[in-house]
Amino acid sequence: MAIGDPRDILVIDDSDIARARMVRVLTEAGFRVLDLPSPIGATRGVVRHGVRLVVVDVHMPAMSGDKLAALFRDNPRLSEVKVVLVSGVELDQLGPIAADVEADAVVSKHDGEQALLRAVRRLLGEPA
Repeated sequence: MAIGDPRDILVIDDSDIARARMVRVLTEAGFRVLDLPSPIGATRGVVRHGVRLVVVDVHMPAMSGDKLAALFRDNPRLSEVKVVLVSGVELDQLGPIAADVEADAVVSKHDGEQALLRAVRRLLGEPA
């Protein structure tokens, strides 16, 4: 896997509005953000750009975010990629899903983009 900048992030969400909001808040915080409307091409993007953190929506039609996270964990080349699962459901529903696929963090979209930013910074070892 190519070694990318530790501030390179991939955001995957089928909602154009949600994806644009996440990209905006992360970009304004100084991260370099790639984005995709579906998980298709995600592994190629992670490997090509050396992405170290992926933010992925749990509920998508092509492949759910938790299934993508499980694929990362099962692939030796991608197993160290940090995964943040996001969803419009509450955290108590996301927690068990995240535990099953060993996601590094979960964020409810109801908690806003700042909650996502705090989770990303924590995982990358940056000050909140």
